[in-house]
Amino acid sequence: MAQQSQTTAPGPLARRQALSEGMPRALRAWLLVVFGTLLAGAAYLLAVRGEALILDLAAVSQRIFCF
Repeated sequence: MAQQSQTTAPGPLARRQALSEGMPRALRAWLLVVFGTLLAGAAYLLAVRGEALILDLAAVSQRIFCF
């Protein structure tokens, strides 16, 4: 007769470990730094040049859509 394997559902610890093994820590940290820098730069530009950026976007959209 063939033996039946007894598999059980993985516990919460095993699920958490499986999810964390998807991406290396160094890559995750590098991506966090890159996206954080991009967001900080965007926030800086909005704080310093906010109104000018909005006016420029309005002018560009008028030229693109010809309204």
